[in-house]
Amino acid sequence: MKTFTRMIRRYVLATAAVVLLVVGLLLGLTVYLGLHYGETSDDRARIGTLAEALTPTADGLQFDPAQTPAQWMQGYAWAMVLDGDGTVIWQYDLPQNLNKHYTASEIASFSRWYLDDWPVFCWTADYGLFVAAQPRGSVWKYNIYSSAALMYAAAAGLLPTLGVLLAAVVGCCVFFSWRGARQLRAIAAGLDTIADGGTVELPTTGYAGELADAVNRASEQLRRRKEIIARRDDARTNWIAGVSHDVRTPLALILGWAEQLEQDAALPAAVRQKAGNIRTQSEKLRALIEDLNLTSKLQYGAQPLRRQPVQAGPLLRRLAAEFCESPLAVGCDMAVELPPDADKAVLHADAALLGRAVENLLNNAARHNAPGVHITLAAALRENALELTVADDGAGYPAAVLHALQTGETGANTPHILGLHVVEQIAQAHGGSVQFMQNAPQGAKAVVTLPTENQAHR
Repeated sequence: MKTFTRMIRRYVLATAAVVLLVVGLLLGLTVYLGLHYGETSDDRARIGTLAEALTPTADGLQFDPAQTPAQWMQGYAWAMVLDGDGTVIWQYDLPQNLNKHYTASEIASFSRWYLDDWPVFCWTADYGLFVAAQPRGSVWKYNIYSSAALMYAAAAGLLPTLGVLLAAVVGCCVFFSWRGARQLRAIAAGLDTIADGGTVELPTTGYAGELADAVNRASEQLRRRKEIIARRDDARTNWIAGVSHDVRTPLALILGWAEQLEQDAALPAAVRQKAGNIRTQSEKLRALIEDLNLTSKLQYGAQPLRRQPVQAGPLLRRLAAEFCESPLAVGCDMAVELPPDADKAVLHADAALLGRAVENLLNNAARHNAPGVHITLAAALRENALELTVADDGAGYPAAVLHALQTGETGANTPHILGLHVVEQIAQAHGGSVQFMQNAPQGAKAVVTLPTENQAHR
């Protein structure tokens, strides 16, 4: 609403400014024209000076010898002097057709208007009527008169008239701005609806009709794309869930039979070793399926977070103990570093998901390194955030894996990082983050940063 109020105010102020600017320009133009072309007062002064320069002498009327007649007559075409009877008693370059006797009515006419299309100016002197003419077409000479009452009324009504005109202009501006703002408000509301994931169908009438039509088409395209994406995601989720369900039963049988064969002392050692390998690979397959299911649920928000206060120390010690008891820990050296403040830190987290993230990091360190690798599980409390670090002194992350983890770029040749991607998703679901890097002097290192309980509730 404030946006449209500001828009209307700007329209009104802009309109008022334009009106005032136009009025100022008109006044300025009038003043300029008056100063540049308004030579009437100068002409009146010049005609008087010219008439006074003509003095009676023994030889008749003569110009003052201070200047030549041509200099005195500069700017005038001709001049003459009439006596009281209208007879020409002196002339300068007077056209032949104008050298005649003039009646009182003729004198009255050309003194107000023109004399044979010559704009003439008159000056009364002691020696008679001095008449001088400027070139034809050089002066617009008309007498304008009006009723005094009309002029008074016009002067009194000038400001109210300007006020009414300005009010009318501002009113029209407000009206059209209000109409435009109402349409733009509807379009803005439609854009907000689209931004929130909804669809709109705006009226396409009015001056903003093209914009409303574009918004409608964009809304329809987004709706169709959303449907396509939703169908694709549903198909993907259903396919993953179906495959996981269908594989779970035969995989459980394979694991059971492989374990039985591995523990059967009657079988040759080579056979029992192969059965152990089958069991190990089947467990990897089960972990991959579980990671696939979990990453799909986390990606689409289908995995509920059962958050509750969890003390970091007991959780991490339990996860370390479970890892040490697993077959993957055979040949690994495990160390847990828990300072007192980190041991007592409380996380507002889903303990099962958090345990899955730590388990994936520990399994990754054991699975991708040769026996004898040293794995460290450490925790540190830093500014209301708990940093969980899983580091090893093995071969480290391959360059392609580290690039994919740090940049998020994937492609056809991207290595398998599903388990580590699950760690990222679990950390992000808890409002945290993960950093993957090479350990110094050698090995891999993953740092999971999670907000503590106080920070998570802010």
